[in-house]
Amino acid sequence: MALGLFFGLLSGAEAADPLVRDSGDVDLSELKAFDLLSRCETGCIVNDVSISSTGDYLVAGGFDHKVSFFNSKGTQLWNYTTGDIVYTVSLSSDGARVAAGSNDKKVYLFNREGDLLWRRKTGGSLNSVAISSDGLYIAAGSEDGKIYFFNREGKLLWSFDSRGAVRSVAISIDGSYVTVGNANNYVYLLDREGKTIWGRKTGSLINSVSMTPYAYYVAAGGSNYNVYLFDRKGEFSWVHKPGNWVSSVSLTTNGSHLAAGSFDDKIYLFNLTGAKLWDYQVKGDVYDVEISPDSSFIAAGSWDDNLYVLNMDGEELWNYNCEGNINSLDVSRDSSTIAVGSDAEAVYLFERNLTAFALLLGDESFLPKETIKEKDVVLAEEVLQPIKEDTAATGGVENRVEEASVTSSGVDGNTKTGEDSGLVELPSEESSLKVLEMFGSVKFLFALLIGALAGTVFFLKRRILKQKELDESLEDFENLEENDTPGNN
Repeated sequence: MALGLFFGLLSGAEAADPLVRDSGDVDLSELKAFDLLSRCETGCIVNDVSISSTGDYLVAGGFDHKVSFFNSKGTQLWNYTTGDIVYTVSLSSDGARVAAGSNDKKVYLFNREGDLLWRRKTGGSLNSVAISSDGLYIAAGSEDGKIYFFNREGKLLWSFDSRGAVRSVAISIDGSYVTVGNANNYVYLLDREGKTIWGRKTGSLINSVSMTPYAYYVAAGGSNYNVYLFDRKGEFSWVHKPGNWVSSVSLTTNGSHLAAGSFDDKIYLFNLTGAKLWDYQVKGDVYDVEISPDSSFIAAGSWDDNLYVLNMDGEELWNYNCEGNINSLDVSRDSSTIAVGSDAEAVYLFERNLTAFALLLGDESFLPKETIKEKDVVLAEEVLQPIKEDTAATGGVENRVEEASVTSSGVDGNTKTGEDSGLVELPSEESSLKVLEMFGSVKFLFALLIGALAGTVFFLKRRILKQKELDESLEDFENLEENDTPGNN
């Protein structure tokens, strides 16, 4: 019985943490969280990159005036020459539609085969374009201060004058919302009909905007060293000052964390209350940051030529030298692949090494599984309750957020706030861990039961054998007594 219990405990301990058993002799410092999948040669400095949801396709725009389209093997499938430098590109989730904006003041849309579906003239150079996940809508921000909103057929559905050169636009997964940051210090949230849900004045030129998949939260980064967070109603949540010009911001899919890249050579992470959780020092200006959709890592590209991958605790998992300043990066929606655009006249494509990643994070859920890769991964947004932590002090901030003028184009006092949009709640990390723990406990109890049964069988078998030996001994004793009785000699 004791032997069976021992084997049961041993089996349960091994089942509870296979990473401990498998990685006992592994030097974690030698592990690579990502492997170089391909190097896509462009022949010029790359300004912007965008990748499909599973990393099968990527598009790049550069100083050679070209839109270049590659597969994951690094093969260039096609390129198209526009009338000037291509500053911005965006790819639909399945890679079937490619949007691009050029310094020739035109917006372009292509299909996966490289056919030009349409091009539309705007009033200024295009600084930012964003295509909805399904490829049905395209938002474009121009130096003329306007946001242009097209459908996939190229029809201009509306334009909005933000009264300042548009530096950054972002679009929700289904194209229902567009957020805009401009050089006139404003951040806007518009709906699909072009109505202004809200506009807020900040204290600086806005370089970057980001939103959660259904615009429940909007983040912005500015030239006055500030990071801003708003909810969908436009209510100011907090403002925080990193050490320098903020070049890029990124939100987790549920809005619980915000990452920022700054020209003080640092990567920052804030929580929902505005508390700075950590900052990470690199060796050059950080031009682009992105939190992976599964919230397992943060990718950051720097002008020290390196791509950095950090975990959510701010610890470096891996870095890679891309041989030139990194101007842009993108993470696939399934979080498996990172594309990086570099001054080295190439796009680098990296694929997550699941085994190494699991060992580095100590999380067996990342171990390779026999799964079918979906064409399009759509992540629902979680409705969060405020995090119960000490809020960061925001009193005394000199750049107060002011409401935008109601005379802006399309403002309506009864505009929709989107409060009734169905938001799907995702299971929290804590609940997921509880499920894993329960599963581990069940496996342990099962192993314990098997061990106990084995011990019981062993014990009963010994008892039966001993009883048989005892019966045989008694029979021999009785025979001996019979033979020794008087008269038998």
